[in-house]
Amino acid sequence: MAVNAQTRISAANFNTLQNKVARLLGDGSGQTGYGQTLNSAPVAAESIVYASNMNQLLLDINRISIHQSGSATALVAVTQSSLVKANEVDVGDNDGFNQYLTEVDRLEGDAGLVDGTQVTIETLDSDTRFSPWNGQLAHSFTLTFDTVDHRRAFFNAGGQVYISAQIESPGDGPWKAKADDWKTMLNNMGTIQFKSNTTSKTGFGGTLFPVAPNTAIGNFQLTAGLQTLFERLGNDNYAENRYLIFAKEVSNRAIQFVIHFQDQDVGDPLIDEAIPGILVSKVQLRRPTGTYVNVAAPSYSMQSSLEVGD
Repeated sequence: MAVNAQTRISAANFNTLQNKVARLLGDGSGQTGYGQTLNSAPVAAESIVYASNMNQLLLDINRISIHQSGSATALVAVTQSSLVKANEVDVGDNDGFNQYLTEVDRLEGDAGLVDGTQVTIETLDSDTRFSPWNGQLAHSFTLTFDTVDHRRAFFNAGGQVYISAQIESPGDGPWKAKADDWKTMLNNMGTIQFKSNTTSKTGFGGTLFPVAPNTAIGNFQLTAGLQTLFERLGNDNYAENRYLIFAKEVSNRAIQFVIHFQDQDVGDPLIDEAIPGILVSKVQLRRPTGTYVNVAAPSYSMQSSLEVGD
């Protein structure tokens, strides 16, 4: 798509480049598109491409670059009333059409990147249980997006769902060994991070599903049925105990997560202790919140609470 020197930059040339930028920054389609309103727009067929058109496009190009890397490109605005050139006159001018094209091609390749300065970690909910428990508890919730485009933009722009849990050990008592094992289970799994095409964890404990080499599960791999994302087993005498995370697509705008705390230990050797202490299941979002790319959070609703159960 590069243009040759001494040739006119046509409306078709400009619109092809502007369309590439719009797919990245605008609604896009599939796994492309940050869902933002653009500064630039296509020009009419056979019309003149002005410096102002290129400079509006440069604003959008830099918005993408800042979102991905934290800094603008090295491109330079075209001087008003000057010609839009195929190439920079001197190396380093960075104001030619082909230099713009090269940068946009690079940004397309980095579409899945987001700089840490362009996101914010926000807590959606902390489901808490204060009473002793034994058996199975469930924390189930749904994230609902305004539109299909909103859901896609959230994950395309680097949005993630963070799930973690903890238990405050209640001190000495016949329950101590089991409660301490639950504390270790939940602490060393870290935070489970649900992303566009994968799920990861920050700790060393537990297993992500499906196990490699099978394809990982993220937003774009969800189905109408629950799929297991993560499992953490107890240790030694408490290996029957399990912490599990499942997810499914409720609709093209909504995702449901189901978290199970399964205390299946039957006694080692004789007593199946109830677990006191404060149990917490936390849900957070890593939300795109930069000045140039900002995607609203989905709404949160809970279907099952830790307070309901054994």
